[in-house]
Amino acid sequence: MPPAVVHVHWAFPPTTGGVESHLADLGRLQSASGRRVVILTGEPDPVRHPAYEVVSSPLMTLKRARVNAATPEADAPALAVLIADLVARTGADVIHGHNLHHFSPAPAIAVEALRHQLGISAHHTFHETWPDILTDRPLYRGWEGTYAISGYIQQQCAELIGFRPDLLHPGIDTERFRPVRAPFSGTGPAVLLHPARLLPWKGVHISVEALRRLRDRGHDVRLVLTDTQRIADWDGALPAYRRQVLGQIEALGLTAAVQFVSARYDEMPALYDIADVALYPTIQGEPYGLVPPEAMSAGRPVVASRCGGIVETVVDGETGFLVEPGDADHLANRIEVLLEDPPLARRMGEAGRARIERHFSASGYVSALERRYAVHGTATPADC
Repeated sequence: MPPAVVHVHWAFPPTTGGVESHLADLGRLQSASGRRVVILTGEPDPVRHPAYEVVSSPLMTLKRARVNAATPEADAPALAVLIADLVARTGADVIHGHNLHHFSPAPAIAVEALRHQLGISAHHTFHETWPDILTDRPLYRGWEGTYAISGYIQQQCAELIGFRPDLLHPGIDTERFRPVRAPFSGTGPAVLLHPARLLPWKGVHISVEALRRLRDRGHDVRLVLTDTQRIADWDGALPAYRRQVLGQIEALGLTAAVQFVSARYDEMPALYDIADVALYPTIQGEPYGLVPPEAMSAGRPVVASRCGGIVETVVDGETGFLVEPGDADHLANRIEVLLEDPPLARRMGEAGRARIERHFSASGYVSALERRYAVHGTATPADC
């Protein structure tokens, strides 16, 4: 039987988000590398794939975490039993948690218990830092492997929780996200794509403002937005922000120039293919941002904010442009450079593709992760 890993995370596609997309790609690619993969999630109706197994449990839902807010450790014993059963059934030698410092401590407590009871290797990835509900009980510090998805998150962990995980950038599946059509090779209006969850910090309103400026300057351009209504929205921010963006589009007279697309996880490569420029003008520290490297892998020039982990993937002036967060004028000006110089846009797209292949490929990430699984070994079982 091949070695197995049990990944543990709150959500999974069709819920939209960077962690969810990363896990779906990781499950498929780890399976292709010879490892059996099981993903434990609270997603009630997860997207399934023949390469890996997805196990859905109500013990891992955000609703459950809210219900148990007064007794946050209540589900830890039941989760330990569930995960132990998965380990026994698959022969897993690794449990890998993702953002288990969020929402409820119960999954991390369960993993810690099994780490000692079974002698199994435990690993954890910080996909972001807020909120760390394990600050007073930082179980992950003793685990066999802990990882930050960007140097920015690594530094945030050091500053906010006094702990510095290893840096391990998530990789992009360069076969899935590959150039099909060159930017600015079609007919009709140029297409700007801002694929992001509809949350205020993702800066969708900045892209809308930039579109108005570009059209006022005479550019024939339209904007495609992803209508992501199924997300892990702990604070319930999506509905109000979506209304705000719709109102802004109407007020600016852009209804005919903006398209909302409800793209599923498996439809994202095709969405990049219709775009000429990918936008990601987040207005606060982006933990990593899968959109810029996905777009680069697809051969698209990227115009994104100079903040957070974005500066680790996008090279200003080479694979696209970096702009100041919240500055719609700066964003519009940089997009305009690409609109007026399609050969430059294509060169940037090619440079982005080459950069992802060299430094951010999924195959490289999986290999690095497997080396860490092997090097760190397992925990010591508790005495009977």
